[in-house]
Amino acid sequence: MADLLPLLIGVAAVFIGGMLGGFARWLLMRQIRSPLASTFAANVSAAAVIGFAAAAPGVWRIGIGVGFAGALSTLSMLAHQLGEMVESGEFVLAVKYGVGTALAAIAASAVGVYGFG
Repeated sequence: MADLLPLLIGVAAVFIGGMLGGFARWLLMRQIRSPLASTFAANVSAAAVIGFAAAAPGVWRIGIGVGFAGALSTLSMLAHQLGEMVESGEFVLAVKYGVGTALAAIAASAVGVYGFG
């Protein structure tokens, strides 16, 4: 049973972090009415949180990085939005939005790592 304790603590950390991250995403989506802007904000924020989580100790890293940031990010929505842009022939917008999101997420994760690490 003692061997299961770290696993159970990790599962609880992911569960709690996921609930909080999902709630944060819900709040973000309600406050930012533009679907593209809210998806961008959620993904860039989650990238910053992942960067921050890299410096967190032990189980906090799992709860924050996997749980909270995993629930906050919405990469499936990004893929859906990019697919809709491509299907409607908005190739330039799709490239700008996709590359812009990726670059902003990389910068945000670097801020998370180096700003708190």
